[in-house]
Amino acid sequence: ILTGADLKAKSIVFLQEHFGKAGAWYYDISRGIDHRSVQPDRPLKSVGVEDTFSVDIVDLEAARAELTPLAAEVWRRCESKELHGRTATLKVKYADFQIITRSRTMTGPIATADDLETLGQSLLEPLFPTAKGIRLLGLTLSSFSDAEVSEANQLELQI
Repeated sequence: ILTGADLKAKSIVFLQEHFGKAGAWYYDISRGIDHRSVQPDRPLKSVGVEDTFSVDIVDLEAARAELTPLAAEVWRRCESKELHGRTATLKVKYADFQIITRSRTMTGPIATADDLETLGQSLLEPLFPTAKGIRLLGLTLSSFSDAEVSEANQLELQI
């Protein structure tokens, strides 16, 4: 079983023999049957934005330029919902459709849109130079907390 079509081709008896109780679940879900109720008001776990490009990106400066509006939009959406996150995740889809993600979690909430963009840029830079073009970039903020955004926790040493 490699694809959804392979799963759908199997009988419920076969799936139960090989997967136990989960076999019935696989049988139903491969046919679009899901009896769980929709929960539209559940808390958000992440807020993300991505963009697919008409021309693949191979240059770091072009990728940086594309990441800037993504960070601004993620920040705008989080601010509107008063969400403060600690984890930034960069998603990259290459021209050959390989997808990678890179993330970094901070000790406290990311304080500003500029901080989010800087963090996203720091995740992007090690990917260059790239041998294959980038078709899509995405940026997500997660690990939300109710804590207020505070100033940096790092103490300065007077030297």
